[in-house]
Amino acid sequence: MATKKEIEKHLKIALKEVGEIKPAFNKRFRAWIFKHAAYPDVEYAGDSEKEVIKNYPLYLREFIKHRLNDNIDKSVEKRTKGRGGKREGAGRPVGTKKEPTARISLPQDIAQWINSPESISLVRRLIARGK
Repeated sequence: MATKKEIEKHLKIALKEVGEIKPAFNKRFRAWIFKHAAYPDVEYAGDSEKEVIKNYPLYLREFIKHRLNDNIDKSVEKRTKGRGGKREGAGRPVGTKKEPTARISLPQDIAQWINSPESISLVRRLIARGK
């Protein structure tokens, strides 16, 4: 469990990151709303700017308390860059070369013959002889 002192310490850091709380009026909901990119899961809407400025830190404190106590699902907290599974260290090591390939369509009997490992070297010899 996170202590009050620890929560206050993290809240102070979070409020520095957020900076000045400047709510914007949303015509659709007819309310003042404040949300910050650093804490996208914390949002407060109220009837006046003063109410939002007063209550946003309370909501932020609750979020920090739950985060410190590991009560927030990792999928909520995690923000991806949209790389679709790419992770550091994945893929071919830098400096290695792979032989270039091409995809072609062949009759099935020829494709089966070429698919065997010894036939690739035979095809290369035939190509070299023809040059």
